[in-house]
Amino acid sequence: MSNLADGRITDKPGSEMPGGRAMPAVERAYRWSGEFADVALEARFRGATWHETVERMQAIQIGVILFSAWSFIDYYIFGPSWQFAVLLAGRIAAILIARVPVRFFAAVEHSEAFFLAVTCVQAHIVFVFLLLVGFGGMTAGDHALGTVIFLAAFYFGTPNRLLYNVILSASFTIAVVAALATYPDMTVQSLVTTMALLAIVNVVGAQSVRVMNRMRRVGFLTLAQQQELNEQLTREMEFRKEAQRAVRATEESFQSIFVAAPLSLVLIDPASYRIIQANNAALELFGLNGEEATKIDARKFFVDDEMKRRLVETAAGRRPSGPVEVRLLGGEGTVIWAHITAALVRFQGQAVLLVGLQDVTARRKEAEALREARDQATEASRSKSEFLANMSHELRTPLNAIIGFSEALERELFGPVGNPRYREYAEDIHDSGVHLLNLINDILDLSKIEAGHFKLHEDEADLDAIVASACRIVRHRAQQAAISIDVAMPKPSLSLKADERALKQILINLISNAVKFSADGSTVRVEATVQPGRLRIAVIDRGIGIAEADIPKALAPFTQIDGTLSRTHEGTGLGLPLAKHLTELHGGMLMIESAPGEGTTVYVDLPASRLVSYQAHNLAG
Repeated sequence: MSNLADGRITDKPGSEMPGGRAMPAVERAYRWSGEFADVALEARFRGATWHETVERMQAIQIGVILFSAWSFIDYYIFGPSWQFAVLLAGRIAAILIARVPVRFFAAVEHSEAFFLAVTCVQAHIVFVFLLLVGFGGMTAGDHALGTVIFLAAFYFGTPNRLLYNVILSASFTIAVVAALATYPDMTVQSLVTTMALLAIVNVVGAQSVRVMNRMRRVGFLTLAQQQELNEQLTREMEFRKEAQRAVRATEESFQSIFVAAPLSLVLIDPASYRIIQANNAALELFGLNGEEATKIDARKFFVDDEMKRRLVETAAGRRPSGPVEVRLLGGEGTVIWAHITAALVRFQGQAVLLVGLQDVTARRKEAEALREARDQATEASRSKSEFLANMSHELRTPLNAIIGFSEALERELFGPVGNPRYREYAEDIHDSGVHLLNLINDILDLSKIEAGHFKLHEDEADLDAIVASACRIVRHRAQQAAISIDVAMPKPSLSLKADERALKQILINLISNAVKFSADGSTVRVEATVQPGRLRIAVIDRGIGIAEADIPKALAPFTQIDGTLSRTHEGTGLGLPLAKHLTELHGGMLMIESAPGEGTTVYVDLPASRLVSYQAHNLAG
């Protein structure tokens, strides 16, 4: 729907036209006088044509002067009489009154006052003419003719609103007919003829002005629409020019970036796959010059058919080719590994393939070298683990003999050994052999875990029995240092699914460490609690403690952390690492909380799913 305020006629639904289409109610856009129905639009029209309106009023001044010059005829008719004086004064006043609209109301803001002033000028002229008619200076026919002339001047010459003209002209006509009816020479037929003539003049004048007003406003709308169209075309042309300038600037920027980019860039014709342009980095990568490159089919550089297929799909606009690492053939047949992306872009008004290449040959060689080094390190580690396992097995056999024979000598199974010193020596040999066997067992277990050969033998086990057994093994060493071991276990006793030997080994290693690094006369505490989602076993001591930065070192194999007490105790640094690995094999996690001088707490967290009661609860649910 058009908007009158924007200079366009509003098309509203009206009566139906043949074919069922709605007839636009154009008449509703205008008043009966031909003026715009929209006040704002009418104000715009007046503003656009106001200068012409004022000039027409100034031109009428000549007609008013001629009207005043009619005084000579008045003098001829009436002579030096009071009638002549009255008419002369009225005609001279008409000249002065006719100046009022132009003098005081020439601004468009005073348009309504201007039209009222013009109406006053017309009313004054009508009054003077009616005086002449009343004085009877001329015949009825002369006065009728004069009335027609004045009506034509009002309708076609005076720049006034049609409404004011119609009211004034109708009143003028009625007054003239009433005055002429008193003339003795006016017959009824002549009076009727005069009335009809004056009515026709009014109707024709009003209709003509109405049509003229309408045509002027239609022309105004047409001109306004043409101006708006011209402005729109001008804006579109400016926009296109700006867009063209932006495109040129973008292409120039693209060209500058394209040429100077450190990344290899190539523009390819998607129809023939001929290289359109390649930047310096790409030319250097493939050992080409600019002229050679533009004659080459880009597909010849790709070794893999998959990348050729992806390039064809990208050229067809199906999908942009995501980052992919491929082999390319460089100059002299050398193989180049490159990270490639491709996309369809616009360049100089046509669709082209933009291919970006990043040379990763050196990086790939480094990755291959690192892979080989890793494989060698893995192989070396595996060889080391196998060597340790074999050596541990080979050492176990003589150690078992040493331990057995020394135990036989210590207990004097086959009779007294004589000198008591031999028994002491046998006891030392036995203790050293047991210690060495434990060490070999730890090394063997750790090497199996690292090699992935350690298998858990899981069965239902009683946690209280495992903790008691571990404490009993370590208690002899604790008693030597007057260290007590307190145990706090939940009631009733817990059963869990685990490798009993591995779990006992974890506790032995942790309790042994706690005793080893605790001061004489102190206490080591072992406790277990069931928490949401886990079973937590804690071994707590008040020994020398570990700095937080040294905790990762304590969990590394064959590593010891120097301390005041640790230097007086033997150890290989395998206890904590082995306990950590065995805990992880059970799906758990080993954590250490410690501070120098405050002691150490080691947590062994096992999944709650290993508790037999937890499994029974899930099955019941």
